[in-house]
Amino acid sequence: MSTSGSRYPMFPGSAPFLSATELLRAIDGNADSDRPLAEWARALGSLYRDWLAEPADVRIGRQIATVVRDIDSWLSSRLPRPRPGVPRGTDSVGGVIGRVAEAAAAAHWTLHDAQDTIARHHAWEHLAEMRAGYEDLVEMVSRGLIHLPRSWPAISWPGITTAVPREAGA
Repeated sequence: MSTSGSRYPMFPGSAPFLSATELLRAIDGNADSDRPLAEWARALGSLYRDWLAEPADVRIGRQIATVVRDIDSWLSSRLPRPRPGVPRGTDSVGGVIGRVAEAAAAAHWTLHDAQDTIARHHAWEHLAEMRAGYEDLVEMVSRGLIHLPRSWPAISWPGITTAVPREAGA
């Protein structure tokens, strides 16, 4: 068992990663670490809390996409190559960290703003699942057991949100 809070032993290739505990502390803004992933996790946590307050602010979505892309760009040369024939993942590491930050912001929001105890329970259960999924991803990436997709900014991509509609009949 690792002393860094992960349920898996940390492998030599896992050096750029934060443990799940470190990740959640960073997302909450409580981490003392100056490691790059901690800085980006803090930024994502703050952005998702802002987005909960202003869900219509598309700039926040673009900033989240930028942080996710920055994480993936930084990690791209630091990860071991996947072994031949391993399964493909469905999200990048930055995307997963963003989803953990989103789940953490939603769970914390339910503590103060949700009256529905069932919704509160589901939000915290979801955060626990995301935390475990992050730990699994770290192990798989560290062992070369998964081929990750390239980072893609999804709906917040400026090319989608600022596209000019085609003229009628064009």
